[in-house]
Amino acid sequence: MASLISLGEVQRVERTLATARAFLALASLTALGIDPAGPSRFATLVYGLLVVYVVHSIIILVLVRFRAESSPGFRLGVHVVDVVWPALLAIFTGGLNSPFFIFNFFSLLAAAYRWGFYETLGTAAATIVFMFSQVVLLESKSSTIQQLLMEEFHFNQFVARGLYLLIAGYLLGYLGEEEKRLRSEVAAVARVIARVQGEASMYSALREVLDEVLKMFGSRRAVLAVQESGTGQAFLWEAHRDARNQEINLRSEEIAESKRHTYLFDPPGYAWYAGRGISLPGKKRRFELYVVSEKGLRIHEPSWKAPEWFQTLPAVRSLLGVSLNFGPDWTGQALILDPASGVPPDVDVPFLATLARQVTPALYTIFLMRRLRTRAGAVERARVARELHDGVIQALIGLEMKVDVLRRQTAPTSEKVAEELKRVQNLLHQEVLNLRELMQQMRPVDVAPKRFLDYLATTVDKFGRDVGISARFASPFDEVIISPRVCTEVARIVQEALVNIRKHSHARNVLVRLETEKDDWLLIIDDDGRGFDFTGRLGMGELEVRRQGPLVIRERVRNIGGNLVVESGPGKGARLEITFPRKN
Repeated sequence: MASLISLGEVQRVERTLATARAFLALASLTALGIDPAGPSRFATLVYGLLVVYVVHSIIILVLVRFRAESSPGFRLGVHVVDVVWPALLAIFTGGLNSPFFIFNFFSLLAAAYRWGFYETLGTAAATIVFMFSQVVLLESKSSTIQQLLMEEFHFNQFVARGLYLLIAGYLLGYLGEEEKRLRSEVAAVARVIARVQGEASMYSALREVLDEVLKMFGSRRAVLAVQESGTGQAFLWEAHRDARNQEINLRSEEIAESKRHTYLFDPPGYAWYAGRGISLPGKKRRFELYVVSEKGLRIHEPSWKAPEWFQTLPAVRSLLGVSLNFGPDWTGQALILDPASGVPPDVDVPFLATLARQVTPALYTIFLMRRLRTRAGAVERARVARELHDGVIQALIGLEMKVDVLRRQTAPTSEKVAEELKRVQNLLHQEVLNLRELMQQMRPVDVAPKRFLDYLATTVDKFGRDVGISARFASPFDEVIISPRVCTEVARIVQEALVNIRKHSHARNVLVRLETEKDDWLLIIDDDGRGFDFTGRLGMGELEVRRQGPLVIRERVRNIGGNLVVESGPGKGARLEITFPRKN
């Protein structure tokens, strides 16, 4: 967690400590000059030591003010001086009764503010060692040292001062550790939200979030699974960090209903950690669990049935998970696989819960903004389509009719002019068809599964009437169970195929069928036109290698996890066979 603090934050801490150190040194020198009961035997030496300490403090203050960052060695050296200096002053100012004993608390505070709990306890122990060295000097048999210092040793006083330092070190270290952890969490959350707010799409925002999450928890793989309560659709985003270039790879897909229990299982609580325990022969594997509720309280003895893949996959040793709530419609959970083992669960789990509570509203805002822009764009496209139909298309139809009348009038007198007018009339008719197709593409396609077959039948029938060829739709089903997203994609595939038939095939008959083939849906689009410029059957991979076949249809088929096979013979027509999973 400490690694989440930036170098700028570390330097800010050093500047704060340098300012406090300079104030302490100047205040002590001033107080010693005002106090008439100051040191008498070693007054000059003590004043000199304090002046040196003041100069040292000012130099450190200047260095940290004008340097962009300070090295770990520099910080450690400054801290060692902070520990040694009060011990040196105490030798000449009363030993354990020295008025400069308060300097020891500054070194403890600096360790707590700069590092954490264990470093503060170490500082307290080092200070006690220096105190003990003074005791050794006083108890030595050297009469010269005893006459020089003229101090008496009291064991009870030494024990009391040592306990003061240990208690202060424990309290300051604990408070410093907690304060540093909170600063780390705030900095981490702020950094994630800043990266999210700079993205316009949900995909890129999730990529930035998962990239930061993998860095924070020292993991290489994370999974995000969500489900919409209204439609029942479920989606998966899986992030994996490449070991070679450290780039984040994000894969997204719709989760099939048969696989939803893999990622959308019942969690043991709001945020949780599960570590793989020891498996004894004949007994179920036990898991180390640390679970907190949505209020942040630990749940003792939680009940949880681990997913089958976690119980059987030896490569996954531990899991971090948190429940997600994206508004009233979307719920899910995030899983972090094999987080770094150096941080205890009682730190990672509450932090993950805090991160989820802060980041999910930002992600949901991006989702709502994107949905709003999509709907606004759909409304605008529908408006433009209506204007095309009521304005440009009607004008072209009227112009086509006038050209037809003019052609009929000039046919008896000038056959050449009549042929040219016929050509112009055909061009106008083709442009009307092009505009109608453009208008159809601009209109939003939102096909519910219950109306899906009727929509396809209407689309094919309208195409036949507009183009003047025989077009039929056939299916043995009265109703199909397909997700709304797949219905929309398949409808767009049929529209694109019909447009290609009109523009390129010169077919006279078209048949569109929707059937089943084992566990897949099978969409067949047959025509008797010119076909493609190859003979035989080609799958999607071969079409991509040869760069042949309908590109837009290939992309849409890939979006629904399907496969495309094109059968063609020049002059014998073309046949498109599109298969896609029934449980999609």
